[in-house]
Parts: sequence; structure tokens; C-alpha cells
Amino acid sequence: DHRDLHKEYRRQRQMCIRDRPTLGTYMQYLPKGFSTETYRSTAAWVYSVVEGTGRTVIGDETFEWGPRDSFVVPAWYQHHHEANGDAYLFSFSDKPVHDQLGWFREVRGNA
Repeated sequence: DHRDLHKEYRRQRQMCIRDRPTLGTYMQYLPKGFSTETYRSTAAWVYSVVEGTGRTVIGDETFEWGPRDSFVVPAWYQHHHEANGDAYLFSFSDKPVHDQLGWFREVRGNA
């Protein structure tokens, strides 16, 4: 019966969505004067500044940020953050998809 097949498809789809997240969410605390190490990965990152001010260097461009600003770091772009005062950055990324498919790669520091 096609209704049973449809129910089973919906059940499997809901399990897949629930059990395999496609986006990860993160919160970073950057103390006053802190600078993160240089980082790049196969995942793309979207940041939203919750609190504080600072700058992010993406490739060879510097972006100043403050509360409620948002910015994007495209996949495989080298970047780092610098905080003027205590700062909180919320971000989300497609890293979970890369992890599940075995595609995720990252480089930390000046490697």
C-alpha cells in the first residue's frame, strides 16, 4: 500500500534530519586583547557579534566589528579574530555535513 510506504519514507526522513545535523552552532569568548591563531577549514562560517568589539582578518582584508554585526568566512579562507575588549562571537557552520561525508579538513596556526 502506497500510504504505508509514504509513512515509512516520512519516518526515515525525520530520523535522518534529527540524527544528522547539517549545521553546527558555536559561541566563542575572546578576552580583552586576545588574538586567535590563524585558522582555515573546508567549512564556511557565519559569525554574529553578541558583545564586544574587535576585528577579523580574512585573507588579507580586515573587518572591524561590534555588537549585532555579522560577517562570513568562506570555506578555506585563512582568518583570525582580535578582541579590543571582552567579546562574544556566535557562529554557525556547515562543519557537521563535512564531518559526516569525511570531507572536513582544517589548518591551525601558520602551517
